[in-house]
Amino acid sequence: MIVGEGISINGLPTKIWELSSAQTPEEVLSYYRKEWRNPAVPDGPGYIEEEVGGWQVISRSEDPHLYTVQVVESAMGSSEGFLAVSMPMELVGYQSAGFAMPAGSEILSDVVSDDAGKRGRVVQFKNSQSIEANYNFYLKRYLANGWAELSHLPADRNKALLLMNKGSGEVSIVFNRLENESYGVLVESHD
Repeated sequence: MIVGEGISINGLPTKIWELSSAQTPEEVLSYYRKEWRNPAVPDGPGYIEEEVGGWQVISRSEDPHLYTVQVVESAMGSSEGFLAVSMPMELVGYQSAGFAMPAGSEILSDVVSDDAGKRGRVVQFKNSQSIEANYNFYLKRYLANGWAELSHLPADRNKALLLMNKGSGEVSIVFNRLENESYGVLVESHD
């Protein structure tokens, strides 16, 4: 079953399918290791494999596509996960369009979706500015564009949540401070 069709991840148009198998995650990975063992380009690896947040991930670049399979164990040893196909491979020099950030910020991921007229965006970023500086940057920016604030900056300066809306649009930004870095996750949606 397709779970994401009109998605852009860090500028790459992507389709995502749900994966469900009675096989174990290791059996699923073994299948892809065998299928992708031959390099797509001379002297390149057939695939790259890693663990990310408890998920086993295997991917292969085969111009112009990037194939990614991520699996995790589900009930009674079976597997569940996702298969993603991104295209074209033009990630080098990616700049996030239309996303303003405080000075010194770095985008960690940028996912844009358009599913049946519901547009969304999830951006993860970090910088060395304080939680208060980040909160005020986005508050002023959204207020200037006609959005209404639904939350207030808490006394705890190590975390904050900014909630705003405008018509059918909603935005939430979670801020956390960890080891002299501020991290933010922005989720914006519109009809």
